[in-house]
Amino acid sequence: MPRSLCRTALLALLALGSASAQTYTGPKVTLTFLHGFTGPDRPVMEGLIKKFNDTHTNIQVRAQAQPWGTTWQQLPSLVASGRAPDVVVINEDQITGFIARGAVSPLSPSELKAAGIDRSRFFGPLFATADYKGQSYGVPVSSVAYVMFYNKDLMKKVGLDPNKPPRTRADFLAAVQKCTVDKTGKNATQAGFDPKNLDTWGVSLYNNWVGARAAYAAILQNGGAMVDQKENAAFNSPQAISAVQFLVDLVQKDHVARPNSTEEAELAAFSQGKVCFFPSGQWYLDRFKGQKLNFGVTFLPRIGGNVRDAAWGGSSHLTLPKQRAGYDANKRQAALVFMSWLTQPAQNLTWTSTGSLPTQPAVAKNPQFANNPISGVFDRLSSVYATSGYPWVGQVMSPFDQAWEAAYLGKKTVAQALNDGVREANKQIEQARKNFQ
Repeated sequence: MPRSLCRTALLALLALGSASAQTYTGPKVTLTFLHGFTGPDRPVMEGLIKKFNDTHTNIQVRAQAQPWGTTWQQLPSLVASGRAPDVVVINEDQITGFIARGAVSPLSPSELKAAGIDRSRFFGPLFATADYKGQSYGVPVSSVAYVMFYNKDLMKKVGLDPNKPPRTRADFLAAVQKCTVDKTGKNATQAGFDPKNLDTWGVSLYNNWVGARAAYAAILQNGGAMVDQKENAAFNSPQAISAVQFLVDLVQKDHVARPNSTEEAELAAFSQGKVCFFPSGQWYLDRFKGQKLNFGVTFLPRIGGNVRDAAWGGSSHLTLPKQRAGYDANKRQAALVFMSWLTQPAQNLTWTSTGSLPTQPAVAKNPQFANNPISGVFDRLSSVYATSGYPWVGQVMSPFDQAWEAAYLGKKTVAQALNDGVREANKQIEQARKNFQ
């Protein structure tokens, strides 16, 4: 590494450390911390907790790692019985439901300020994932997103600039048409092109929940939403139908995406150099690095419309469960200090080694990402939106995923699929509301 870059990296790390969490000066307390980081990310979390314990003599954090599903089952009864952990990590698709059930305690502006937690330090939509009805309930500790991988060699082969991936719908359509080439060498824009005898495909689309997140992003990009102001399903708006129709046309009209495909098949095709653009979760980054592909990563283009940039994101938030009467106020204060410390830029930079995206712009600007393909999405991380903000995420997203599958496979028109999905979602929401009254 050049000396100037070393100096830049050192200064960046010093800057990260300057945003320090507040200290706790009360009596010694022990905090219980429940999280679901049970895979290769577990040692990283355990290392961070050890560092915290070593530098905070009057706070000791005892962590318990267990599968996320186990936590979702246990948390309501733990809260009801007064045995809730002091700090719990809750994911984006679950957090609003627990908030609405009263299982999570709100974080007041004065508490956040006293703990040194400044929401403006984080990517806005990411922090807002744990907001509900004007109050904050969590602080983001981990983040993933739906991105678009692209094969640089295929782009170059068809005359596209591999350093300028498409950003608009028009540029994207032109690129995938050029990348879709039949066995005779003709692409999807040329006369005589044979869509039934292809050598390479332009883009991967597929029929599971991950594939449906392309449709989710397209709807948001076109100004649509998953629910209306009354929190009823609303993913059949004109904006939604138009956005999803564009994606379905890529399969059924433009013949640039393989019909009736799976995520596994598209993964294999991208790895084998048979598809140019592969939208999916950023968690495949290490897989493609290991295969030594000549690839890049970019934010999902505005395939749905030109209202705004948008992509699906997943996240995990540190929360304070509702506690029994008489709960030690010192514990709550200490828990906030722990939350603040764990989400400081220096710790977040360490956490990105697990494959998580930065949760804040200061970390995304760190020089260590200079040669990392994932930095191709960093300029638009402020446009990543999770499925949250209403209690019945599952009742909305499951019918939506089924609607996407029906439209993608051509079993229903886009309008039919989305209308049927909304009807089913609202039936489920009607039942779910009974649990929140």
